[in-house]
Amino acid sequence: MEFLEIPLEGNEEALLQLYRDVYADTPDRIPSLEELRWRFGGRLHPVRLWIAREAGNIVGLRPVVVHSIYIGRSVYSALRLLDAMVHPAYQGRGVFRSLMRLAWEKHGEEGVLAFTYPNEKSIKAYRQWKEWVRLVELPLYVRVVPPYGAVFARVLRINKPEANGMTVQRVDVFDGGIEALWQNNKHYYDLIIPRERVYLMWRYVERPDVRYLIYKAVTQGKTVGFLVARTRMMFGLHLGLIVDFFVENSERAVLAALIEKASADLTGQGVHAIGLQFIGPESLKRSLWDTGFIAVPKILLPREFSLYVRLGLNAVDNSCHTDCRSMFFTWGDNDAV
Repeated sequence: MEFLEIPLEGNEEALLQLYRDVYADTPDRIPSLEELRWRFGGRLHPVRLWIAREAGNIVGLRPVVVHSIYIGRSVYSALRLLDAMVHPAYQGRGVFRSLMRLAWEKHGEEGVLAFTYPNEKSIKAYRQWKEWVRLVELPLYVRVVPPYGAVFARVLRINKPEANGMTVQRVDVFDGGIEALWQNNKHYYDLIIPRERVYLMWRYVERPDVRYLIYKAVTQGKTVGFLVARTRMMFGLHLGLIVDFFVENSERAVLAALIEKASADLTGQGVHAIGLQFIGPESLKRSLWDTGFIAVPKILLPREFSLYVRLGLNAVDNSCHTDCRSMFFTWGDNDAV
C-alpha cells in the first residue's frame, strides 16, 4: 500500500468510487462530480488530498484544507480536516492513522491549529489521540412543527423581546450589507470562522448539490443579521436545518425574527421538525427558547457532535481556544451540512 498526495484533476472518478463504497447505505452523502470539484477544487482555500492506494484503487482519503480562522481579533491560517474515509475492506488496518500522521508531518506548520468535526466512524480515534482535544460538544436544538411546536413556542414567548421596525426578507446572494455586518461585529468573538461575503457566497450560493434558503434582517436600511437554512433527510426524517446565522451585537430579537421567518418557510415545505446546532452567547440561546426550540438530552442524541482541535506546529501564544464563552460555531462550519 502506498500513501501519497494527489491532485483532484484526473482522480475525480476514483475518489467518487471511494465515496460510493464507503457510503453505500447512505447515498445522500455521495457527492456529484460538480460537488466534488466545489469541495476540493481549491477555489477559495488550498486543498491537499492525501490518499492510500492499493492495486491502483484509492482505499483511504484524508483531505486537508488550509482555512482562515479568527483568533483573538486576528486572522490566521488553520488546518480544516474533512471527509476522512477508509474503504470498508481496509478498516481496522491502520490506514486512517497512517494518513493522519502523514498529513500532519507535511502540513502541521501551515496552521496555528487544526480543527475537525469527526463523524460517527472516526470519532473513536480522536478520543484516543492525546494531541487532539475535544474543544466543545455542540448541543442539538429541535423545534417540532405545528401544532405541538407552535403551542410550545407560545408558552416560551412570554418574555420575548419585540423586533420593532425590523423586516426579514429572503435573498439570493450575500451583499455588501452582510459584509459590513461581519466587519462591524467580528470583534465580539475570539474564535470564529470568518464570515466574509466571498466565503459565504462560495459556501452557500455556489455549492452545486444543495439549495439553501438565505434570509437577512434589516432595520432602517441597515443589515442587522442573516440566516441560512435547508431541508435534508436525516435519521429517517424530513428535517429543516438552521445551518448558519450571524446577528448584530448578538441581538436576541434579531435571531428570533430570522428563525421565525425561516421556520415558516421550512414548515411549508413539509418538514417534520427543525434542527439547529451552535455554540455561542447566552442571548442567542434565549432566542431558541423564544422560538420553541429545546435542547435534545444527550442520551437521546443519534451520535456525538463535537469539535476537536489540535495546536499546530506554528501555534500562537493564545489561550482563547479554550474559552467557550468567546466562541461562535454553527452547523454550517461543518461542510457536510
